[in-house]
Amino acid sequence: MAHWPRESLSIWMHNANAEIQWLGAQQIAVTQTNAQRSTDATYLTSLRSGWFDYAAEELGSNRFASLGVRILGRVAQFAGLDRLVLLDNLPISTNEHLACNTVEIAQLSQVLSELHPDHFIGVRNVLPHKNADLMRELKQQGFVSLPARVIYEFDLRQEPSKKPSHLMRDFSALKKSSFESCVLNEISNLQANQLRQLYQSIYIEKHSALNPQYSSQFFSDMLQSQVMRCLLLRDSNQDVRAFAMLYQVGDTLTVPALGYDRALENIGLYRMLFASIYQYALNSKLLLNYSSGAGDFKRKRGATPHLEYTLLRAPLRYRLWQKKWLRWIETQTATLGASDLIALGA
Repeated sequence: MAHWPRESLSIWMHNANAEIQWLGAQQIAVTQTNAQRSTDATYLTSLRSGWFDYAAEELGSNRFASLGVRILGRVAQFAGLDRLVLLDNLPISTNEHLACNTVEIAQLSQVLSELHPDHFIGVRNVLPHKNADLMRELKQQGFVSLPARVIYEFDLRQEPSKKPSHLMRDFSALKKSSFESCVLNEISNLQANQLRQLYQSIYIEKHSALNPQYSSQFFSDMLQSQVMRCLLLRDSNQDVRAFAMLYQVGDTLTVPALGYDRALENIGLYRMLFASIYQYALNSKLLLNYSSGAGDFKRKRGATPHLEYTLLRAPLRYRLWQKKWLRWIETQTATLGASDLIALGA
């Protein structure tokens, strides 16, 4: 199994706002926020960015709702949420928590609480249907479970009995196009910079600066270390028009980053890229965790939605109201299901 390279997060992300350590026998990734929080701190290391700032941006046209979310963010800041340690937290949007690491993650949470008694301790990307033991261990330690987002899975470990019509149209569009799909295990510095530009155009310029602002070195390091592979769509001139980073953990595939030429959006380039990712997962007999966002697109192509949680514990040296605040949020959100968030646009 390939090992993640040991680099400073600031080398990989311009808005990391945190440092990373590799702790325990399993070398579990742990991020700790910096004392001075940047206004564009990525949601990968800042729960305030993910829960409040990002949500406020998405509500931009609804000024009152956006303002209300930002006020809640200020409450979270006052509660100390910017002092945060996240366990098993790689610098990617979707972490897969291996069952064999459950005990060590639980042990590290205790150790880190004592080392950082003024910090909240959290674990992102927890799925009840896959991480039930981890949820139970952490809740026994006083963690609360807070619904975070809806993620979408395609179980391609076996050939689906029927492919949805939208997916078949994606495959048909790819087949009729001039694009060639290939998977690379290494890339040049020039290609790494091309990937960064394509990613930046979609995730940062089109969507939000709170997404991880990856550097060219991130893409280069991920392939050079064999942690990830890279799927490319190239045109007849061999120019890269779209890409997807492929990260496999056990029998699960995630796509930590992708990008495409926005000038070709009108010909369905994103749909063709998805068809290539789907085919790769199917050929490799993998469970594709295609993260959150674009829910309608994913459901129409056969994805199963799941509600994902963040597990969070108040600082060891907490004020009583901080702990009550977390418990209150857990109680208020306890009845939420994936369908509720989907109705809100997830």
